[in-house]
Amino acid sequence: MRSLDQARALCESYLPGLIDGLSALPFEQRESSGGATLPVFRASGGPGLVIPKDYGGLGATPLDAVRVMRAIGAHAPSLAVGTTMHHFSVATLFTFAESIKNSGMEWALLEAITSRNLLVSSGFAEGRPAQGILAPTMTATPAPGGYRINGSKKPCSLSHSMDLLTASVAVPSSDGGQQTAFLLMPATLRGITRHPFWGSSVLAGAESDEVRLADVYIEEELVIPTENGPDGMLDDLQTTGFIWFELLITASYLGMASALVERALAARRAAITDRAALGTRLETATQLLEGAARAMMAGETDNDALARVLMARYGAQDAIADAARQAVEMLGGMSFIGSPDVAYLIAACQCVAFHPPSRASIAAAMVDYLDGSGPFLMSDAAPTPATPAPPPQPAPATPGSPAPPVAAPNAATAVSTSTVTAPTAPTSTATTPAAPTPTADAPVPAANGTTPPVVATAPAARSAPVPGSPAPAPTAPSGSAPTAKPASLARPAAPYVVAPPETPRVAGPSTMTADDAADWDNATSLFDGAEGLRLTARDCDLRYWFANVPERTLRGNVVGYAPGLVTPDFLREPGPLRDALIQEVAFRALAEERAARAIGYIVACAPDSTTMEFYATQLMDETRHAMIFRNHLRNLGVDEGDVADVIAQQTAADQAGILDPLEELGMPIVRDQRDFVGGVVLLTILVEGFLAPSFELSERKWRPLDPRMADMEKGAGIDEVRHLAVGTSIIREHLQRHPDEKERLVELIRGGMRLWEQLPVADQLNRWENWFQEGIAPHVAAIGDYEIWDGRRLVDTTPEERIQKALEVTSIVHSTRLTDMGLGRALIF
Repeated sequence: MRSLDQARALCESYLPGLIDGLSALPFEQRESSGGATLPVFRASGGPGLVIPKDYGGLGATPLDAVRVMRAIGAHAPSLAVGTTMHHFSVATLFTFAESIKNSGMEWALLEAITSRNLLVSSGFAEGRPAQGILAPTMTATPAPGGYRINGSKKPCSLSHSMDLLTASVAVPSSDGGQQTAFLLMPATLRGITRHPFWGSSVLAGAESDEVRLADVYIEEELVIPTENGPDGMLDDLQTTGFIWFELLITASYLGMASALVERALAARRAAITDRAALGTRLETATQLLEGAARAMMAGETDNDALARVLMARYGAQDAIADAARQAVEMLGGMSFIGSPDVAYLIAACQCVAFHPPSRASIAAAMVDYLDGSGPFLMSDAAPTPATPAPPPQPAPATPGSPAPPVAAPNAATAVSTSTVTAPTAPTSTATTPAAPTPTADAPVPAANGTTPPVVATAPAARSAPVPGSPAPAPTAPSGSAPTAKPASLARPAAPYVVAPPETPRVAGPSTMTADDAADWDNATSLFDGAEGLRLTARDCDLRYWFANVPERTLRGNVVGYAPGLVTPDFLREPGPLRDALIQEVAFRALAEERAARAIGYIVACAPDSTTMEFYATQLMDETRHAMIFRNHLRNLGVDEGDVADVIAQQTAADQAGILDPLEELGMPIVRDQRDFVGGVVLLTILVEGFLAPSFELSERKWRPLDPRMADMEKGAGIDEVRHLAVGTSIIREHLQRHPDEKERLVELIRGGMRLWEQLPVADQLNRWENWFQEGIAPHVAAIGDYEIWDGRRLVDTTPEERIQKALEVTSIVHSTRLTDMGLGRALIF
C-alpha cells in the first residue's frame, strides 16, 4: 500500500533496521509481555526519534513522527502504543528545553535520554471515572531538599522497561493551596514498585502494569511547576504534550488498521469499488492526522490548536474503526479463523477509543469552542452528563466475526487522569508498608520496592570486542590451573526479566544493630534487604572491630571457613566447573588486594580519628579477603609457589580491562589530590556498590558445591555490607555539613558510572556463569532442590538469570544508597 510503504521507508531512514528486526520476530512474540521488541527499538535509536538534533536526537518533525509511528504500529502494535508514551513525554520536555534549564531541573537527566537511549514512561493520565483529566493522581509532600511522592499509575506502559518515569503531582503552592507540577525521576528509586494489572493478551507487549510510588524521595531539581493559563487554559507545557500525544497515539492505531487494509487490498477479493472505498476511508484518517501535524509544525500549539487536534483525532478514530471493520469483512471468515493476526489487529484497533480525553469528557468545552461562546477549556472537573448513553455492547463471537474490543493500555497525556474506565484485571494485593518519618537532616527513602531488572538500563558493563577475535585465553603453569574455555562460551547475555516478589522487600532503613550486622548467624545479606542498613563510622570504630569481627563474623576461623569443611575432589579435576572457580577466586584475590592498597590512601587523608579508625579496619578486612582467596587456590590444587603466577595469568585480561581503569580513575583522587570524600564516594558506589552483589551471588551458587568458598564469600559479604553502610553515612553527613559539595559529588559519581559501563564486566560474568552452567551438569542430582534464592532451584537457573539477579540487587543497592546520601540524581548519567 502506497502510503504505508512510504511510512516504512521513512521509518527506515530514521530508525535503520527497526522494521526488519521486528519482522524477524514472530508476531505473537512481538505482542507478548516480556519486552522482545524493545531491544530492537533501542538498537535502532528509537528513543531519540522526536528529540531535537540540537540535543543529540534524530529530530523527527511531528509529520515524520506520525508516519514513523504508523509504520511501527503496522508491524508491532504494542511497541507503538508503549513507545508513544516515551515519545510524547520527551517531545514535550525538549520542546521547552531552555525553559527547563532555567527552571533548575536536573539537565543531565535529559542529556542521558539521548546519550544512553533511555526509555521514559508516562505516569500522567489514568483511566479513572468520575475524576477530572487534569487532577494529579500522585501527591508530593515537602521533605528536606525535595519531596516524597506517593500514588500509583495504572495502567502504566513500559512499566518494566522504563529508565525514567514522568508524572504530574500536586505540590503545595505559595498561597497555601495546591498546584500541579511535572516531575522526572529515575525508575530505580527505592519505593517504586510494579504490580500486575494488564490482564488482556491484546497489547500486552506495551507492559501496561501498575506502578506504585510509596514515599519515593526525589530532589527538588527534578520538579517543574506548571500553571494553568488565563481563564483556566492549560499552560504551554501541558498543551504541547496533549497535542503530541493525540497525534502519536492515533498514528499508532492508524498503523494497525493499515496492516489490515493492506492485506485486504492485496487479497483482491472484494469489488474494485469496495476496495477503493476502503482505501479512501483509511486515508481519511491519514489526512486528518497529517494535517494536524503540519499545523503543529507551523507553530499552532495553543488551546485552539488543541481543540482542532482533538477533532482530527476523533475523526481519524472513526475512520480507523470503520476501515478495520471493512477490511476484516473483505478478508472473510476463513482469513479471520486461519490467521490469529487478523483477530488480534481488529481487537487492537478498537482501543484507540479508550485513550483520553473521551468525547463525553470534553463535549461541553468543544461546543463552547465551536459556537464561539467561549474558549476551549480542559477542565479539572469531570463532566456529569444528565443521561449518559450506555456503551455499545459487542455482539456474541461467531466464526468469521471480529473479536470484541478490549481495553487499551496506558492512557497518557501531559496531565494526569482520564475519564475512561481502565480494563478489569487482577491486581496485586501486596501492600507497601509505610516507613518511619525521616529526621529533618536526613532525607532517606522510606519505602523499599524490588525493581524488576532492565537489562538495557542496569549499570552493567558493555564490552566492545574486536570482530572475529577470540576471548583472551590465559594459561597456567602445568598441573596448577585451568586454561580458559573457547570464546564461544562467552556469549552476550540474553535479556532476562526476573519477576518481582509478591511481597515487597522491607521498607525503610534496617533496624538491625551494629553488633548483629557483624554476627554470622544474624547478619542480613544484600539479597535479603541489607541495603537499608544504617551504620556510622562512630558505630564501627576500632573497638567495635576487635569486639565483633574476629569472633562474631570469623568465629575464630582466620581462613574464612570452619575446619570441618572440605573442598570436593571434583573441583580439583580439569573441567569447566574448576575453570569457573579458579578464575573467580583468582580475580577476587587480586581485586581485594588492589582495594586494600587504595584504601591505604583513604586512611592517610581521613579528616579525623573516627574515620581513620574505620578505614583502617576496612583495610584489614580487604587484606584478609585477599589472603583467604589466595589460600583457596591452594585448596583447589595450586602449588603454593605458583599462586602468584596463577593469579597473574588467570586475571590478565580482567585486570587490564576492569581493575586498571578503575585504579586510573581513583588513584589521582585519593593519592594525588588527597580527596577523602571523593575517595569514599568512588569506593562505596563504584567499586563495592557494583561488586558486592555479584560476590553475594557467588556465595549462593557455590554453597552446594564448595562449602569453603561459600563460607568465605559469606564472611566477606558481611564485611562489605558494613563498608557500604558506613561509607554511605560518611557521605550523607558530609553533605549535611557542606551542601555546596553536592554537585561535585553527583558529577564524580556519574563519571564513574559512565566508565563502568565501558568496562568488560559483562564478558567476565558471562564467561564465569557459562562455565559454571556447563560444569554443574554432572552434579545436578547432588545439588538437588537447593534454592539459590527463595522459590528458585539452582539447577533450574540459567547464566543469564543469575547475572540478571545480581544486576537487580545492584540496582536496588545503588538507588537506596544514593538516595540515602541525597544524590539520587546521579542514578541517571
